Amino acid sequence: MEHHDKNSGSILMLWLMLLIAFYVSAGYLASSGLYADKIASEVRHMERIDPDKTEKGKTAPDYRYLNGEQYKSQKVEVGMYVDRIETISTKETLWTVDFYLWFKWVGDEINPGESFHVVDGEVLSKPLVRSSSEGDNHYALYKVAARITKMFDITRYPLDNHQLTIRVEESDHQWKVLQYVPDFKETTYSSRVNVPGYMIHSSDLVNKPHAYKSSRGDPLAPQAEKAVYTQLTYALGIERPDWGLYFKMFQGLFASVAIAFLAFLLVPAADDRISLGVGAFFAAMANAYINLAELPGVGRVTLTDMVNGIGMVTILLTIFATIISTHIAESKGDVKHARAFDRISLVLFIVGFVGVNVAIVVAAT
Repeated sequence: MEHHDKNSGSILMLWLMLLIAFYVSAGYLASSGLYADKIASEVRHMERIDPDKTEKGKTAPDYRYLNGEQYKSQKVEVGMYVDRIETISTKETLWTVDFYLWFKWVGDEINPGESFHVVDGEVLSKPLVRSSSEGDNHYALYKVAARITKMFDITRYPLDNHQLTIRVEESDHQWKVLQYVPDFKETTYSSRVNVPGYMIHSSDLVNKPHAYKSSRGDPLAPQAEKAVYTQLTYALGIERPDWGLYFKMFQGLFASVAIAFLAFLLVPAADDRISLGVGAFFAAMANAYINLAELPGVGRVTLTDMVNGIGMVTILLTIFATIISTHIAESKGDVKHARAFDRISLVLFIVGFVGVNVAIVVAAT
């Protein structure tokens, strides 16, 4: 009997060490990865709206050349008013927006309203709403509808945040000839603007030089000169208002895990214990498949993958625990230790699973 007790105790200790190692490792790897992504995202957003910094991966202009006194760029005051965000799709990597865009300039040599384009987007329409002139002073107001491509960072989806950017760029005249001047006072967004699933928490306006890697084959440009154009960026910061989508996405998974935990409340040798775990596992797989259908195909591991993966591994481990408990109760005839194994396993499963999910949420937000 003492030999059986010793064997049962050894099995229990090894099992507890396995569970603790799994949840500690999973929690650390998942939370550290998500936190690093959150910090990297914040850095990207700050670089995007900093007039003195170039975003990582973008071509940096030569500021000494741009600020040379030999060039006297014509200044054009530009502002925006976002009227509506029609659609936003993380799966299709695009969003559509309606906004008013106005230009104020002096002189008849340029017409900035006819020579702008939206970077990473397609202008669907841009009717001239109003224009006026008083001497050399000109004003033009356009209502622009644009479809903009954006590679959404879905690593922390559905606890994600993004920066929607409208980038208006001059097409004809380079930086040394024409520069936008942001109209900070009048640029804003309508109180009617609604982003499905998100809330707007910030807005920023900045003008930056956009440098290209070449002179675009311009025979009049110096050989080593890069093409640089003025670019006005209006950035709307959006984030999830609550955890509603998170719980909607994973309520099926959490229910499946809870059902798998019920097996530990049955007698160690009950036939239904394995059935509970197997049924819960397939339900979790179905939930994961539905969640993945909402996301674009990406090669990185996302928060959704982590939560689904940890849930399915947890259910699989409960099935292993049932097999071990049944072995202790039937093969060794030690029902007492089998029940102790079940109770301790249940507590560790609950603490580990809940703890890892809390760590993931905290790291992502």
